[in-house]
Amino acid sequence: MQPPKSETCVICGVRTAETVDHVPPKGFFKGVTNAQLRTVPACWVCNNGASSDDEDMRFYISAQIGKQNPASKVLWDDGAYKTIKRKIKLRNSFLANVREIEVLEEDGSIKTRLAFHVPISTYQRVFERTTRGLYFFHTGRILPANVAVSATMLAGTPNMDTDDIRHFKMESVGAGACVYRYGIVHDDVDCSLWIYEFHQAHWAMVTTGGVE
Repeated sequence: MQPPKSETCVICGVRTAETVDHVPPKGFFKGVTNAQLRTVPACWVCNNGASSDDEDMRFYISAQIGKQNPASKVLWDDGAYKTIKRKIKLRNSFLANVREIEVLEEDGSIKTRLAFHVPISTYQRVFERTTRGLYFFHTGRILPANVAVSATMLAGTPNMDTDDIRHFKMESVGAGACVYRYGIVHDDVDCSLWIYEFHQAHWAMVTTGGVE
């Protein structure tokens, strides 16, 4: 699927599009072969200025997912682990708040897992950029800069068996490493809701235009 064309950056909606940006970020798909990633027109500021955020968020997502499958193992070994070794500030921040907690699994067993703080501002920036990009990718319309975009990290698997979500469109990127669903309000196209799933273990919800 080819992305629509735009001479304006679809992320900021202001500057000239001089390059393309991967949405979701390319670094989220290390270890995925034939990923067939999605790109949208972007300016240098929005594209290059986001690389540090993308790298940090890849680390936090990978730390939560762990090595559950071959792709997520490579995501950690070739991506997140190298990041945490190189970025001292990120490493110190992570180690300062990480702790072990006991979690009740779906089968009734109790397992020990790591809990840690994820910087909300970084999470917001990465998923807002991703959502603005994918909004344009699917609609051919730039989401106005003054339209609010709000990202929320979900604590567990969301309930997909609701009347509204069953009508959402579903897309897959990176051989299923990322699956997302979205719905756009017909009579108010600035309003939309997006649910992202990475490696079947990390979920995020993003709303635009005040959708609840």
